[in-house]
Amino acid sequence: MQSALNAFGFPAGVVDGDLGPRSRAAIGAYQAFMGFPGTGFLDEYQKGVLLNAHRRLQAGDGAAFPNVLAAEGTKGLLKAFTPTVGPSTYPDPQVAQGGRIGAPGAPFGGPEDLGVVPDLPVAVPSLPQAGPTATRMSERCEFVALTTRINQGLIQADAMLDADQALSEQFCEARSFALAVGQSYAVQIGFEEAQLVEICTRISAALGPVRAMMAGQSAQAVQARVVELGASLGMADLPKLAAYGKLCTAQGYRLDDAEIALSGALLSFAAGQRPHAELLAHHAREGFGLAAQGAAAFSWYDIALDALERGATPAFLPSKSAQRVAVMRAAIKSGQLQADTVGAVPMVPASGGAIPDLPLPQ
Repeated sequence: MQSALNAFGFPAGVVDGDLGPRSRAAIGAYQAFMGFPGTGFLDEYQKGVLLNAHRRLQAGDGAAFPNVLAAEGTKGLLKAFTPTVGPSTYPDPQVAQGGRIGAPGAPFGGPEDLGVVPDLPVAVPSLPQAGPTATRMSERCEFVALTTRINQGLIQADAMLDADQALSEQFCEARSFALAVGQSYAVQIGFEEAQLVEICTRISAALGPVRAMMAGQSAQAVQARVVELGASLGMADLPKLAAYGKLCTAQGYRLDDAEIALSGALLSFAAGQRPHAELLAHHAREGFGLAAQGAAAFSWYDIALDALERGATPAFLPSKSAQRVAVMRAAIKSGQLQADTVGAVPMVPASGGAIPDLPLPQ
């Protein structure tokens, strides 16, 4: 990433694999240039755009855009190589304006030039029914982002054509926001990443029974059990519970570990931050970190949305909170989603060593 940023004119400094303040500033400048949210942390799509463009640059594809290079240098090639980002400012030089991409010509002409009769068309075999869209959160959000680009934007509340896509878009936006905020917080308090991964893995293992009981127990029972287990791990006070919730949610999304991410969201919810129930709902509906649960997911959505409608501080994308609430409400009320019922799951005790204190900022 540092090599790519430097190559496109966003100075990240020495390529040492350490994404410090200079690299974060370069990432923010890249995001601003491409029209992405300027968080300083790349989500999977933004990273893919950057690295794919860098590979094309190294392969010499920039020679096809001499006007872009003359006007903007290598920075302009980022958009030339990525026409799906915003309006197509730099058309592909291999395609005539208003034309369509065709198959490349054969090096020695068509089959008739060689006295070969082309095969007649044959029936295309049927495809087996597609399975789940994705088995990992990153794959799911890559697919959702592609669909969003095809649809030319996020689904809005007043045009709820696909409730599943709408809720998945909101999940992926919340995921990116939680990842950026949590990683920034880890840097702020100076936590070593390896230590944080080890701690969040322990917390996730301890909260396994709580993830299982989300389907059949009340939110109050889930919250009480998380608080109880948190106290047994040395997280008796709510600020510490909330802090580790923020950190472990981000680590789970960074590692693409749904159980760690879900456990982090459970900590935040148990600490009294009810808007974090949105993540619990998304995970329950998508089946990330637990078995997919229709009816249980709806109840978690209601908790989060009710809290936001009553004036609670938004947990994700605060500037877009009202719009996001309207979209999720419209998706749930559309009747397009299946609400499967799931049986209750008994509680199982968990144990583990104490979680270290955090140097919490004021």
